[in-house]
Amino acid sequence: MCSTASVTSVVPIDRPRLGGLRYPFQIVSGAMVGLATSYLVAVWDPVPSWELSLTEWINDAPDVVATGLYPIMQFGTLGGPLLVAVAIAVFRRDWLLSTATIGVGLVAWFAAKGVKRMVERDRPASYLPEILIREGDGTGLGYVSGHSAVAAATAVMAMAALPPRWRPLMAVVAILVGLARVVHGVHLPADLIGGWSLGVLIAMGGLWVVDRIRNATSPSMERA
Repeated sequence: MCSTASVTSVVPIDRPRLGGLRYPFQIVSGAMVGLATSYLVAVWDPVPSWELSLTEWINDAPDVVATGLYPIMQFGTLGGPLLVAVAIAVFRRDWLLSTATIGVGLVAWFAAKGVKRMVERDRPASYLPEILIREGDGTGLGYVSGHSAVAAATAVMAMAALPPRWRPLMAVVAILVGLARVVHGVHLPADLIGGWSLGVLIAMGGLWVVDRIRNATSPSMERA
């Protein structure tokens, strides 16, 4: 009597991607939760004591830490997306992603300024007179952190151009940019979370546009 062995083939699941990044829905959902939660903290009056205590603890970092973080903090300026865009153009020859990186950085910067005007949350010096301000005079609006928004947006765009093993490094850079802003005495923790979340959402929107353009142009390129 012969027995027939049944062989079951395992078909890999084709998970959705955006700009080459896996789990886009989870990324966007997490960023939305982060933005909403940080907003609730930012509008809370008075500022939560735990946030002030955390700010003081981070701000109390030695000067050598602040000095080391300063160059990394520049990744959150408009020079960050410009540098990454040039690298993508030179090493990947991906002009579309390069251009989108600059656009995303600009949108993140100006969007952060718009949110600041809407929320009107002061910087730490208004709540912590003894805070050590290592950059500027500590005045102005804090929520959201523009540096954190630009850094997160730029990091996501860089991740789309990098092999998976290098992507966590970009997340670390974005996190360090935000922490540097607290070390330098110009932001509260909720400002960072709001900035990171806003930047991620803007970058994911940018990658969505890039993917749509690629999908729209690829058939015509094949016919040419």
